[in-house]
Amino acid sequence: MQRIPLLDLSTYYHAQRSPQELKQLLCQVDEALCEIGFLCIKGTPLTPQAVQTAQRVGMHFFDLPLAEKNQVKALKHANRGYTGLAELGLSYSMDASDLKQDRQAPSDLFERYRIGPDQNIAPALMALYGQTAYAPNIWPEQPPEFAPAMQSYYQQMNQLAQDLLALFALSLGLEEKWFQDKVDHSMASLALNHYPAQTVQPLAGQLRAGPHTDYGTLTIVAPTAAPGGLQIRTKNGQWQDVSVEPGTFVVNIGDLMAQWTNDRWVSTVHRVANPGAEQALNSRRLSLVFFHQPNPDAIIDCLPTCVDAVTGKKYLPVNAGEYINAKINRHFKSYLAG
Repeated sequence: MQRIPLLDLSTYYHAQRSPQELKQLLCQVDEALCEIGFLCIKGTPLTPQAVQTAQRVGMHFFDLPLAEKNQVKALKHANRGYTGLAELGLSYSMDASDLKQDRQAPSDLFERYRIGPDQNIAPALMALYGQTAYAPNIWPEQPPEFAPAMQSYYQQMNQLAQDLLALFALSLGLEEKWFQDKVDHSMASLALNHYPAQTVQPLAGQLRAGPHTDYGTLTIVAPTAAPGGLQIRTKNGQWQDVSVEPGTFVVNIGDLMAQWTNDRWVSTVHRVANPGAEQALNSRRLSLVFFHQPNPDAIIDCLPTCVDAVTGKKYLPVNAGEYINAKINRHFKSYLAG
């Protein structure tokens, strides 16, 4: 089992931090994201109560009868609202030839509720992205506290993501606010991934979430201790369970950040494993997954501090909105069927 590096961000938030303390933290960030693409964080402004409230309210929603959940069902390929069990296959978004067999696997054993930004967006941007990046949120009638709880959690996660991007910028030798104007109308989304207890044996090759990379800048997950959790693919192609400190957040970078850094930082393939047979009936879990993404009109081009005369640029510039939307579309089972 691999332990993800645990970083204490209180140094960043402490007004009296010394230059040496900050430098040490920046080196830890860079080392973890170069080596594994994942890190755990503590010492953030978020309270345990904020996470517990969002998880409790989320569980209440997934406890509803299917007919009620389907009243807020996401439209075909939409990324707002409820998506039922086994309607998604995260590995379907992969391009790598060595994961071809995973792209043909049965769809994943989780159901999801997804929300996006709830903010004032300029009319010109709404005209372009009003049905994709800024599609309106869908809110269930029950539980009544669902919308305010998730809006509050989204806002807190969005601020934490901006703090992390400031740390990322400093770690990469950039000015602290370098990313700010690329994410100031972010198309980030919050996904509540519910993995029910497994009362029947999964199909051959079926997982809670198939192998995939994340797509945007960074992902922040509030994990739980229930059986059947995160695994990462190591550099030698093996799958390894990940040990996470209780009460921390798991952070990993996505494909666009890897492209921004010219692959200095790695977007690591990961999956959510099934629990062992002896734990299956007690394996229910809910993961709060905040996918931070750039502005939809942002152009992702290799950072100046990550390009040299030897390696050059590995990637052509890409429009963030087009990239993210194409990836999201591909992980719907109905997309593969046309």
